[in-house]
Amino acid sequence: MLKIIAFLKTAWAFIKKWAWILIAAVIVGLLITCSVQCSQNKKLKEQYEISTGNEKSLWDRINGNQKDIAAYQTTIESLKHINDSTVQHLLAKQDELKIKNKELQAMLSLASHFHTTDTIRLTDTIFREPDFILDTTVRDEWRTIELGLRWPGDICLDAWMLSQKEVFITSVRETIKPPKKCTFLRLFQKKHTVVRVRIEEDNPWLESEQNMYIQILDTK
Repeated sequence: MLKIIAFLKTAWAFIKKWAWILIAAVIVGLLITCSVQCSQNKKLKEQYEISTGNEKSLWDRINGNQKDIAAYQTTIESLKHINDSTVQHLLAKQDELKIKNKELQAMLSLASHFHTTDTIRLTDTIFREPDFILDTTVRDEWRTIELGLRWPGDICLDAWMLSQKEVFITSVRETIKPPKKCTFLRLFQKKHTVVRVRIEEDNPWLESEQNMYIQILDTK
């Protein structure tokens, strides 16, 4: 019995001596667990928001909403596995322009078309035969122009043209002053981050003019 009492006294003394270490270890463990849990919850919230935004983007596209469409958020690696002609065309254009993945912030595909029908009616008789009709068409991948001539002096024009643009927004490090010709000297030049917007028009008959991109800064 005395041995048991002595053992209990020894155990209690040991616990009193090292209890603060045990309590501290438990508290540290709980803090680490809470930190990991909060980090996981934050990631899950971000993933949920991205997933919700992507769902809206897909529904906008399915419903034919082209004027106010939600942005689709994903990674380059994920895009490579999407079987979509527009996405694959963007990736091919990125590779053609030699834009690095680490520099790419966003990319857009913009498709639009132009169509007009005009008729010019001349007061004078140009064509002699009352049943005179002449139709001709100029057509390629990007445009279709239909010209019709009718008695007595009607000239009908039906024109259609397609515009296909790819827009790439990149963030690159550039020298503040004009870069030196010598590669070694460029290593010692001061650099800053520049956001560049590259617009590529696939239609050879169209040219972009007076483009501007404005990035809104957070002044808080």
